[in-house]
Amino acid sequence: MALQLTREQGITLHGSVEIVAKFFSFGINSILYQRGIYPCETFTRLQKYGLTLLVTTNPELIKYLNNMVEQLKDWLYKCSV
Repeated sequence: MALQLTREQGITLHGSVEIVAKFFSFGINSILYQRGIYPCETFTRLQKYGLTLLVTTNPELIKYLNNMVEQLKDWLYKCSV
């Protein structure tokens, strides 16, 4: 007898917040690169979702963006945006 794992499929607040946060993070990185706000040498290519995305390698910028995305997630969880 095989063990059968079942998982309910559905949209959850947690899953939606995580998706929006990732989209926002990749979007901000793209804007910073395309507008030349940071030098192109500080970005690296990443394959994600069947696309090539550019993300920063600048440690201070990564820290700042992570803090910003965490704040966004907090707002979304509390529905206070």
